[in-house]
Amino acid sequence: MVLAAVPALAQQAGTPQPLGLQQTAPAAPAVGETPLAPPAQQFAAPPPDLTPQAALTGAPVTPIKTEATLCVRTVYVDGEPHRWDALQKLGNAQGGLDAYMVGDYAGAFPIFERLAKIGHPEAERLLGIAYYLGQGVPQDYARSLYWFEKASNQGCWTAYAATATLYRDGKGTALDLGKAYMWFNVAAARLPDSVERDALIQEREKVAALMTPGQVEAAQKRSLAFQAKPVVPPDPADLPVDYFPPTTN
Repeated sequence: MVLAAVPALAQQAGTPQPLGLQQTAPAAPAVGETPLAPPAQQFAAPPPDLTPQAALTGAPVTPIKTEATLCVRTVYVDGEPHRWDALQKLGNAQGGLDAYMVGDYAGAFPIFERLAKIGHPEAERLLGIAYYLGQGVPQDYARSLYWFEKASNQGCWTAYAATATLYRDGKGTALDLGKAYMWFNVAAARLPDSVERDALIQEREKVAALMTPGQVEAAQKRSLAFQAKPVVPPDPADLPVDYFPPTTN
């Protein structure tokens, strides 16, 4: 049984841009080469629209609306909602994203890092990108995988493919096709039928072709057993008084 799916995949030639994520120069590589993309131009952005398969024929289509791709969600504890909004504001998350989008990676990185260290899933994913590409910090695949996987374990959809690809390519870790298959499978299992889901399944099957049937079965079982464990946003009053430095206009 195929589990469902989800990461920020790069654009395939001749197909619509997955997830509505905007790319910066140079042009995006083909699916499977690099699953990374710059963040959307809003911190903790709303879920992107997905692409119906009919779009590949050139027919006019209505984008698929879904919340499956949300990275930042309300976390409920005993029925009580806990949200990241206040911490994002205190941490100047939007200012960090604005800096990132104009190429000020050194200015953006510490903002993302402070939020990531208290468990913000989108900030964790952004640190994964920064370390993967060497943006504001030396390139470090091991640290990139560390942050991508932390975001993935929280259920951050746009981190799944990146995590899978690093395990598939043995970057920052020993090559692990079982974990690569698992994360591609978890990603695919979380999307409705769409061009983006099909792309994830294709990547998963490329990995499966390198595995034994027993290895595939074990990876499928791990996929089915996966349960996201979102971090509960901490109370700002519980953080050190100077954890978030004051912002300047």
